[in-house]
Amino acid sequence: MINGAGYAVIGDGSGNGFTLISVNNVTIENTNIQNFTYGIYAETATSVIIRDNNITSNSYDGIGLFYCFATTVLTNRITGNDYDGIEIYNCSENNIKENYIATNAWFGIGIYEYSTGNVTRNKIIDNYNGIELSYSSNIKTFHNDFINHTQHASTQFSIAVWDNGYPSGGNYWSDYTDTDVYSGPNQNQPGSDGIGDTPYNCSENNQDRYPLMQVFTNIAVQRVLPSKSIVGQGYNVTIEVRVENQGWEPKTTSITFHVNTTVIATCTNLAMTGRNQTILNAIWQTATYTKGNYTTRIVADTVSGEVDITDNNCTWMIHVGVPGDVSSSTQGVYDGIVNMRDIQYMILLFNAKPSSPKWNPNADVNNDLVVNMRDINIAIMNFNKHE
Repeated sequence: MINGAGYAVIGDGSGNGFTLISVNNVTIENTNIQNFTYGIYAETATSVIIRDNNITSNSYDGIGLFYCFATTVLTNRITGNDYDGIEIYNCSENNIKENYIATNAWFGIGIYEYSTGNVTRNKIIDNYNGIELSYSSNIKTFHNDFINHTQHASTQFSIAVWDNGYPSGGNYWSDYTDTDVYSGPNQNQPGSDGIGDTPYNCSENNQDRYPLMQVFTNIAVQRVLPSKSIVGQGYNVTIEVRVENQGWEPKTTSITFHVNTTVIATCTNLAMTGRNQTILNAIWQTATYTKGNYTTRIVADTVSGEVDITDNNCTWMIHVGVPGDVSSSTQGVYDGIVNMRDIQYMILLFNAKPSSPKWNPNADVNNDLVVNMRDINIAIMNFNKHE
């Protein structure tokens, strides 16, 4: 791993800032790279990660990838280069995600000669041309913002996928001027949905079927793993989620925690900057709940410009049972009774903590973040009790 710690690597207009040839598993991150021929040049390399760099003012490409496999270009700022921001030539399984690619003299992204991969959630702005595909047909491009180009997209002998289906949507194209009166997979149902009513013609034989009417916006709620699937009656359980603003614009939302139909906690006016995430949690006190299955549901309010709300919530089941019932004939699966199988399972996990590979939060009955005699004693106190 090469971590520049924010320092600058400055050239004289020639050579490469970094050259990677026939290497595997290399990461270049957090470096300011400027005034070379290529900011980063990689050839016949595998599993290279390029992230969180500022790559600018190079006399050819910001990043050049040639005959590479499984390259990830993530959260970089790539600006003001004299040719392409990113050039990809005969590379497979590339992942180009969440980069700011602007004011490059030619293409924001140029993909050539049988390359494959995904281009998602990038802000591509004020380049001469947003993206070029040449002889490369296995490219999926969606949730990008294409803004202020002479031509947003061009293709030569290439047919790509330009959206992620409905309702997830495609890309934002700043020159798209059609209406949003209809909705649905065929855009023929009454009511707007944030998606244009007609496809956007990226180039000949290439269409974004679901062009976004505003820049890409999405709030996603994701379960944080691992979390309890069973809690002893009378004990508490922490419900923890990750909330992510996947777009580039700051958004404010509210989060509600439910157990079945009961609201147990709310977080109002959660302000999130673009491409950022936060962890939220709520404590569910189970003392007044009967034994049985409960559905936890965490919901984020829809924000302006959001098209796909299918990931604005997440749900999972938590069982309230006899304290100490954490295993059965199948290890780690409760069975409604406390017996030696539960004690043996806790012994197997003895001293396990969240950092341990054998950690199972279900076995931490009293929620003190370690499996030890206190948990075993709870099982002994409830020995032979069942639901």
